[in-house]
Amino acid sequence: MSQWWKVPNHKVRVSKRAKQVTIKISTHNGLEVVVPTGFDKSTIPEILRSKARWIEKNMIHMQPPENLKRPDTIQLNLLSEFWHVEYDYSPSEKIKVLEQDGTILLVTGPVNNPAAVASGLNQWMQKRAKRFLGTWLNRLSKELCLPFNRVSVRRQVTKWGSCSAERSISLNRNLLFVTPQLARYVLVHELCHCLRLDHSNKFWDLLEKYEPNARETAAKMRNGIDWIPLWAQI
Repeated sequence: MSQWWKVPNHKVRVSKRAKQVTIKISTHNGLEVVVPTGFDKSTIPEILRSKARWIEKNMIHMQPPENLKRPDTIQLNLLSEFWHVEYDYSPSEKIKVLEQDGTILLVTGPVNNPAAVASGLNQWMQKRAKRFLGTWLNRLSKELCLPFNRVSVRRQVTKWGSCSAERSISLNRNLLFVTPQLARYVLVHELCHCLRLDHSNKFWDLLEKYEPNARETAAKMRNGIDWIPLWAQI
């Protein structure tokens, strides 16, 4: 879904020794694009889009940033939920996340480790997203008569969703942070890809039958990654 794929923050380094464009990912430099002298830098965003899958796969393995902090609150706009997060240290090696009273998340275990906390919260998010998004997609599929074969829910670094030629849909669990209107657009977009796998005018005509403001919504979703808290991005 490159039409709303936001190019990640990256560095561009010009090298006299470089003969072609090279994309590197490291803990020290992050995402780096090495280009030969005289290379047209305006083409870099499109090059990065063409490597979106590789970038996503490899950014997952980067170490969490030093400024990672434990959240005090979590707002899941899609579910209309606002959680206060409380922490209770225990010598256990594993983070546990417990829901209390519908408004409080109690996190126990090695809570002095922000990366461990983030991992535990992301597992909690994964379970909730898988259950909610999968059910919603099935309901929309029947309602709109847009069939699909399989659905998976996971964290994706650069995309909100994708659809394969086998009509397998993958959804980003961080859709829980966006509004119902925007999340519905993503699900309908992917369902339409089960009929048309491109982004041709015919695809947009199909999508706009169900989402009249599809192009405007797509533009909003390009910056949607900015709404996701840092702990949910690792």
